[in-house]
Amino acid sequence: MLLLISFLLAVHFAIAQQCYRLSLNKGYPSKLFTILGLIPYFNLVVWVYLLFLPDLNNAHKFEHPL
Repeated sequence: MLLLISFLLAVHFAIAQQCYRLSLNKGYPSKLFTILGLIPYFNLVVWVYLLFLPDLNNAHKFEHPL
């Protein structure tokens, strides 16, 4: 049982780390998404949400000048 709990905690923190890394790479607030990624059962939703969010660092390339 202890092995199962430690495995689940490791997976949980790995997903939170991925949320932090993705939000940092895409230009979103990393602290917010890391905190949301640390909430149990909500972290998978946040991770998938970050996977499909557009990259804000490259958003200026698609804007039309006035």
